[in-house]
Amino acid sequence: MTHSPGSKNFRLAILGCGFMGTALLSGIIKALGDSPREQIKFSVSAPSQTSIQRLQQAFSSHRDQVDSITTDNVDAASGSDIIILAFQPQQLTGVLSDSALLQALQDKLIISVLAGVSSRQIIEAVYTSSELTRQSRVSRVIPSIGAQINESASLIAETSLSQSDRDLVAWLFQLVGRTVVVPEELIDTATAVSAACHALTIVAADAIVDGSVAEGIPRPIALDIASQSLRSSASMLQGHATIESLKDSLSIAKGITVNALLQLERGNMRSGISDAVRHAAQYAQAMSSGNE
Repeated sequence: MTHSPGSKNFRLAILGCGFMGTALLSGIIKALGDSPREQIKFSVSAPSQTSIQRLQQAFSSHRDQVDSITTDNVDAASGSDIIILAFQPQQLTGVLSDSALLQALQDKLIISVLAGVSSRQIIEAVYTSSELTRQSRVSRVIPSIGAQINESASLIAETSLSQSDRDLVAWLFQLVGRTVVVPEELIDTATAVSAACHALTIVAADAIVDGSVAEGIPRPIALDIASQSLRSSASMLQGHATIESLKDSLSIAKGITVNALLQLERGNMRSGISDAVRHAAQYAQAMSSGNE
């Protein structure tokens, strides 16, 4: 793998390229555009011919970049510098039982996006006991669905990577959105918060649109208003305002916003949302420990 201060030149493989792998690849390609400074090639693997056809169709206009689409994990990994593990978490043992694939993974930067699978599990599956004494090159990242439109909230676990590998992982996932570094013991909980936030936002937007339509606003207009309002509020909270200051600025005396908030509180909205987030966090912790 060759790096220079202003450019990057490597091959990246995504093994088990399902929905999240496709979203990541789409976002990375979109972010890179036609930049001559990043000469990145991609190999992807998928478990079936149906998946292969889906990927070929999805990246038909980028075959100069995505130049290898195969059902063979070994083939995808062998010539690559960075490997993203993107198959289903329950497939970990089966996929990494292939000795040829383990050989192909040696000395390469491995990034796992598998929910509920610790970096230690990856390390122990990839390296022999004698190799565990040296510094492994395994990172754990949980991207979000927004990766496909370069709006991911990617959670990067704190692991014992070299500084150059940490920088490379951060750069790669910053291409598809924002990144947050999280202690690995908290990453399952943080993943649950992200998942719950997406779910609650979708439900909230749906309810807002339905209420708007009931009051006579056409659905497409209501959806535009709701989605942009959610986006602007989220953007304001990313370094521009605190929750308290934003609430204060919107809640003027006898205003529409404060009356809407009071009505929401009558339905125990705040405790309902908190309970949903805590339930998601507890479920994620149970899933990680195999007790779900």
